[in-house]
Amino acid sequence: MSQTHCAVQGCKTSIYNKQIGVYFFPCPVSHEMRDKWLHALRNKCAVLDWTKSRICSKHFENKYFDSQRKLKDIAIPTLFPIGHKGPKYDNKDKIDKGLNKLTQAELVNDIKNNLLKLKEPINFDKMVSEDLKCRIDAPIGVQQWLLIKKQNHLNARLLELVAQNRRHVDILKKNMEESRSSKKNTGHNIETYKYIVKCLQEKLVNLEEQIEILTAVESR
Repeated sequence: MSQTHCAVQGCKTSIYNKQIGVYFFPCPVSHEMRDKWLHALRNKCAVLDWTKSRICSKHFENKYFDSQRKLKDIAIPTLFPIGHKGPKYDNKDKIDKGLNKLTQAELVNDIKNNLLKLKEPINFDKMVSEDLKCRIDAPIGVQQWLLIKKQNHLNARLLELVAQNRRHVDILKKNMEESRSSKKNTGHNIETYKYIVKCLQEKLVNLEEQIEILTAVESR
């Protein structure tokens, strides 16, 4: 994440030891190029911060530079240290590594399937007080079931908030469309009014000319 060191793991280049002709480049701004960089830098950076991370010029092929050694907009880092295999995982991190491989839908389905296998402990209601605290002698299964109930309730609230946000978005979209339609009608009316004003101005000029002629005739 540092702005002083190259974000690629295994690269020792920093602003303090970089060779002449080596430059640091910020991450792209467009979503399209960010997706390409993410694919290219997968397992190559421990942390990649779009606003702070820097990649040195050693990781870009010559075709991505112009005659002034400026990085082109289509540039993608493709050169990495030989033998670099990305960040290592300890055995204790294998669960997190496995969870990261699952999609959100897969996680949800897995949790639902496992919850269906669980059963509410006997005398669960008697083991929990009104302020949602387990009795001192409550077994671990009661405590776990209480946590599950709380999580389910929280999930229901979150789903309701998501539904509300979707309704709000739909309302905003509808209002925007109506506003755009109103602007179109307003623009059409303005053009009509401009044409009417122009016609009236032309008629006014004709009337003024006729008045001048009549005034000249009367003066004679």
